[in-house]
Amino acid sequence: MKRVLVVRVRNISNVMVALVKVAVGIVFNAHGQVLIAERPAEKSHSGLWEFPGGKIETNETVFCALQRELQEEIGIQVITADAWMQLDHTYPDRKVQLHIWRVTQFLGEPVSKENQRIQWVSLDCLSQFEFLSGNRKVLEALL
Repeated sequence: MKRVLVVRVRNISNVMVALVKVAVGIVFNAHGQVLIAERPAEKSHSGLWEFPGGKIETNETVFCALQRELQEEIGIQVITADAWMQLDHTYPDRKVQLHIWRVTQFLGEPVSKENQRIQWVSLDCLSQFEFLSGNRKVLEALL
């Protein structure tokens, strides 16, 4: 008789999930509006809004990742930025570590370069948009 080992997982919170480090830019215009981007249809969590940014590559500093991602995503060249906050958030399939920076100087005018909608929004109107859950603490801090 063949024996089979059956393992039951009762608490899936102990399952390892990938940690994704992300550089996020809080970009303001001269009118005090903040730039937000809607995730495009081909990405996970499509239709939700977020602040521009993206994954930090291996051996890349957060500032370099911020510069690269904002150039690739919205076509601006970040000149200066200040580290503002760092937070971790767990989604069902991954854990993200958000490195949020306030962009203090940039060149260029933001444009959509990755099929995402972008919009300048006054702080008092941010609550009208549905954001990724990982951005909630950022929103609270901004307001």
